[in-house]
Amino acid sequence: MARTRAVPDAARAPGHSPIEGAFAGVEPDELDGIDDRLVVWAREIPDLDPVTEGLVERIQHLAHEFDQSMAQTLAASMLDRRAFQLLMELRRAGPPYRRSAGVLADHLRLSTGAMTNRLDRLEAAGLIQRLPDPNDRRGTLIEPTDAGHAAWDQAVGTQARREAMFSKVLTEGERNELHRLLRRLMRAFPDHEHGHSHGKTSTDNAED
Repeated sequence: MARTRAVPDAARAPGHSPIEGAFAGVEPDELDGIDDRLVVWAREIPDLDPVTEGLVERIQHLAHEFDQSMAQTLAASMLDRRAFQLLMELRRAGPPYRRSAGVLADHLRLSTGAMTNRLDRLEAAGLIQRLPDPNDRRGTLIEPTDAGHAAWDQAVGTQARREAMFSKVLTEGERNELHRLLRRLMRAFPDHEHGHSHGKTSTDNAED
């Protein structure tokens, strides 16, 4: 039987506590572990904004859950994240889905050596192939093989269906509104226009 939580007394009467906003319009059976923690932190840290804290915790929790879902999808598609990211960059280029190794390294924020190692592994796996660059006699272009296209299509299709299933707990209007609000929240961060951090990490280069 699902655990039923009582709405904290502080959240019942408007004006008694800043935590009331965190429980506004929430039914007792909708409360969860994050709500339990908010009650504790509101008690222990009076200046804490429980609504903001709850928002951050829920975004972090959802990011983790979506990340785990993607990991399962990639495992089923016989891809790892590095291969998926590189194939995605090639697909973003549009037909004929070719980019130079230098452009790929720049977009993925990898060193030249790390990019070469990644390309070697994907080529050995039959996911990409190197072609002569007609505009640079010493250069090469990278493009997905048929197997690379198929693996990427399978992963993206599977994950899209999973994410659509998760999001069905919201109505279409709620999804649109949440999308709009999250877009606005992202503007609080300096790199918001890119949708993700482009900073090169030592982990990326070391692992390749």
